[in-house]
Amino acid sequence: MVIAEPIIETSGLDVRFGRQHVLRDLSLVVPRGQCLAIIGESGCGKTVLLKTMIGLVGPHRGFVEFDNQRIDQLSERELAQQRTRFGFVFQNSALFDSMTVAENILFPLQQHRGHQRTSHEDEMLARLAEVGLPASVLRKRPAELSGGMRKRVGLARALVMQPEVLLYDEPTTGLDPIVSDVINELMMRTRSSYDVTSIIITHDMKTARKVADRVVMLYPLSRLDPDEQQIIFDGKPTEIDQTSDRRVSQFVRGEAGDRLMEMREGIT
Repeated sequence: MVIAEPIIETSGLDVRFGRQHVLRDLSLVVPRGQCLAIIGESGCGKTVLLKTMIGLVGPHRGFVEFDNQRIDQLSERELAQQRTRFGFVFQNSALFDSMTVAENILFPLQQHRGHQRTSHEDEMLARLAEVGLPASVLRKRPAELSGGMRKRVGLARALVMQPEVLLYDEPTTGLDPIVSDVINELMMRTRSSYDVTSIIITHDMKTARKVADRVVMLYPLSRLDPDEQQIIFDGKPTEIDQTSDRRVSQFVRGEAGDRLMEMREGIT
């Protein structure tokens, strides 16, 4: 079996905000073309890890390599250029309320490839069609769209630069089961249509099982011993139900279990 070369690699990441220790000695390799789901309860550092991977958060120790380049050794201009190789699908879509759908989708192209709107419209329409939205939404503003439609506009905007890496932060949060599955299908379709590496931050085990080919689970440092690794599971989605780690199985099944006992004892 041929293992793809890494596109993102973290080595010994240590991230703190004041006295709050979020990531500790975290090392992770993401091969090119992989779809990785990062799961774990709120506050375990999933989104911080995502932000550290693209240089929005700087680690106290350790480093991140993207395509064999340490991002902490890049200039601001070089880092900005590398970020154009990423697409971002944010938890709340993060669309500009004052802009139309068309202006939101075109925004990355205009920022990085100039302001020739007419020359970019074919690209915009193609991405809109890929996420299953009609051209009639282009004049609307985000407030006029449903949550699922906003998510799809966010995905269209992420795809318009034809990124090498797609980062999804809770892509199905706040959506009903049917719309959530529409988003899952779109993520799968995107992966089959583009030569793209995907990293998905999610609490949704259906998303992790259906879309990802690898699942990593993080655990909050406040509930780990000093010598315990923060990654408590790393494997295929089909393997996660066979784990002997109660913390993983309780999270996967959505059971309070030991967590309820900890809360009763005053452990956060």
